[in-house]
Amino acid sequence: MTEPRDDRLAAALRDLGDRLDVPPAPDVREAVLARLATPPRRRPVLPRWATVAAALVLAFAIAVTVSPAVRATVTDLLRFAGIELREEPGPAIREQGLLPGERSVDLGEARHLAAFPISVPAALGYPDDVRVADEPTRVVSLLYQAGPGRPPATAGPVALRLDEFDGQLGPAFEKFLSMAGGQAVDVDGVPAIWVDRPHELLYIDRTGEWHHETARLSAQTLVWQRGAVTFRLEGAFTLSDALRIAATVG
Repeated sequence: MTEPRDDRLAAALRDLGDRLDVPPAPDVREAVLARLATPPRRRPVLPRWATVAAALVLAFAIAVTVSPAVRATVTDLLRFAGIELREEPGPAIREQGLLPGERSVDLGEARHLAAFPISVPAALGYPDDVRVADEPTRVVSLLYQAGPGRPPATAGPVALRLDEFDGQLGPAFEKFLSMAGGQAVDVDGVPAIWVDRPHELLYIDRTGEWHHETARLSAQTLVWQRGAVTFRLEGAFTLSDALRIAATVG
C-alpha cells in the first residue's frame, strides 16, 4: 500500500533533521525576560493560502539543497496542480513521430473514442492530422502544417499542435508553474500559463491517476484548462499569437 503523503513528508523531514549540524542554542534568558515585560502586540493572522505557500517554498528549498534520497521524496510531494518542480534542466523536446500507443485517426473517430469533448480552434480550421493516445483515449492531438495564420514549421512538417488532455491541472497550477519558469496569462478570462522553454506537464485523469507529457515541437507553449479538459498549444509563435489562437478554441 502506498504510504500517505503526510507520512512520507514527515519521514523525509526527519531524515533531513538527522543530516543537519545544529549549533548549541545560545543563552536567551535575559532576552526572554525583557520581552515578557513588554506588552504583547497583536500578530496578523496569515490567510491559509499564504501558510500553504510558505510551506511549499520551504519544501522546495529542501528539495534542492539536501541529499538525493531526501530530495527525491520531497520533490515527489511537490507534484501539485499538474506541475512537477525539478532541479535538473527541462526534458528534451520529443520527436514528431508517433509515440508508443499513439495512432493517427480522423477527427470523427477521435470524437467517438474520447470520453471528453474535442475542441477545434476556429483560427486554424480542420487539422491536417489527428492523433489519439492511451487506451481508453486520454489524449487527442490536433496537428497543423505551416500556412496562413500559423507559425512556421521548425522541424519536420508540423508547425503547431494542440494537445487536449482528459484531466485537470488543479486550481493552483498558475502559482506553481510560475515557479518553474512560466508566465501567468489568461485565455478569455481563464487562467493560463505561457512557458517559453522545454517542460514537463503532469495532469490528473478522471480516475485520479497522474500522467505526464513533455513538449513535442518547441519551447513556446500555452497551457490552460476548461472544465475537465486541459489544453496545451505548442508552436514557434509569440505569446500574442498563441492567445489569439487559443481564444478561438471551441
